[in-house]
Amino acid sequence: MLNTIIRGHYKIISHLGGGGFGQTYLAEDIDLPTHPHCVVKQLKPLSHEPFVLETAKRLFDQEAEMLYSLGSHDLIPRLLAHFQEGEEFYLVQEFADGTDLTQEIGNGKRSPEAAAIALLKEVLEILVYVHNHNVVHRDIKPANLIRRKSDRKIVLIDFGAVKEIGGLAVDPQGNTNLTIAIGSPGYMPIEQLNGKPRFSSDIYAVGMMAIQAITGAEPRSFGEHPETAELIWRDRLQGHYSTQFLDILDKMVRYDFRQRYQTASEVLEAIASLPKVIDHDLPTVVGSSNLPSNAETVITTPQVITRSSDSQVETLRQPQTVTFQQASHKSLPVWVWISGGFAGLLLISLVVISKTAKNVPAVTNNPVVPNLPSPTEIAPTPTTPSSTATPTPLSVEDLLAQALVLNRNNKPNEALAKVEEAIKLDPSSADAWGAKGLLLRSMGREKEAIAAFSKALELRPDERLNLPSKRELPPKKNSKNKDNN
Repeated sequence: MLNTIIRGHYKIISHLGGGGFGQTYLAEDIDLPTHPHCVVKQLKPLSHEPFVLETAKRLFDQEAEMLYSLGSHDLIPRLLAHFQEGEEFYLVQEFADGTDLTQEIGNGKRSPEAAAIALLKEVLEILVYVHNHNVVHRDIKPANLIRRKSDRKIVLIDFGAVKEIGGLAVDPQGNTNLTIAIGSPGYMPIEQLNGKPRFSSDIYAVGMMAIQAITGAEPRSFGEHPETAELIWRDRLQGHYSTQFLDILDKMVRYDFRQRYQTASEVLEAIASLPKVIDHDLPTVVGSSNLPSNAETVITTPQVITRSSDSQVETLRQPQTVTFQQASHKSLPVWVWISGGFAGLLLISLVVISKTAKNVPAVTNNPVVPNLPSPTEIAPTPTTPSSTATPTPLSVEDLLAQALVLNRNNKPNEALAKVEEAIKLDPSSADAWGAKGLLLRSMGREKEAIAAFSKALELRPDERLNLPSKRELPPKKNSKNKDNN
């Protein structure tokens, strides 16, 4: 097929993919001066019966009309032409120059919550447009979402409806029927598998893709609850994700389509109600558990680009990839010797923090949690009239004590904010950098934890003990008696 000229207009450059009933090719339009690239899809029904071909022609014309109407959206490739050659049908579409999302999702990569939300919003906003045209895509998956090179936006390709043409056949009674379920395993809900796709079927696929993004696991690897048939996937999570966000994903992938969000707009509204995510720019780490000892670890981090105009400011995040060579199996993990060397100063700092924390108001586990005093609310006993008293700013020890209390009450993000405040107050505080490292490590953010431990070790390099295994240090012996004296 290479270098074949189709209908005198399109020269085939390369084969992009396909199956038994259809092939996709990259081509160039030789009629136009610049010979722009385009995508040619060749569809062949499995049966050559005249009735099947007649039905295929009718479906082909209907789907071509649908694609023409959808092509007015900037993030859906335009249909440039459609025609029939003998028993084969052809669609010619714009070429979306970029890489598909299989490069960003799955294979051990885990995206932070902010990145997963951004992905959801991009795809759902396209789906709002598609569903408003009364079209169900039926084959949403990472391979059918292209990250366009020119502007880094996601483009939705390969609508599953056109695959009906190739899947047509005649049963023994002479009736036409589909020989395959349109969709992809793992992203296809039960009603679609049974040939009855709905708008919520597309929502299921998008939800599965988001779950894949934050777990790094393939959709077909998840188990099901034996009684409800609901997916079991939260045990694959690492790091911190808000319960509200995870609940949204659960609702998107309910087994019963009636229990899912019914429209893409509903999901977008639920996402808009989420609290602001603090960890905006955490790296997406490629899991290395199945890699050889000399394999490379890849970290993708966002590159922020700001564009300003008279009416608005637009911020885009483009991923950049940084590669680290992994140590051989004979070497200890980096964090072991860093954190081990830093443990001595942690022993001192955490004891100081624990003692100081006794003067910080306790945070209970009751449903209504009292707010910790802000820095302007904590002040020593005034020696001047209250109207002229000036609050004393919090010290590094005070801030670390508040961080300890917050972390005890399962508020790691708020604790981290206190530690960052302490570092800002005194960037040379090894105690603060050490506390940051422990917090980041407990949150699963190993690379950032290593950087924090390295900084602490740089500030106080003479400590080398074993790192305690728990997030907090146990109370010092006889500390109760000492406090009472």
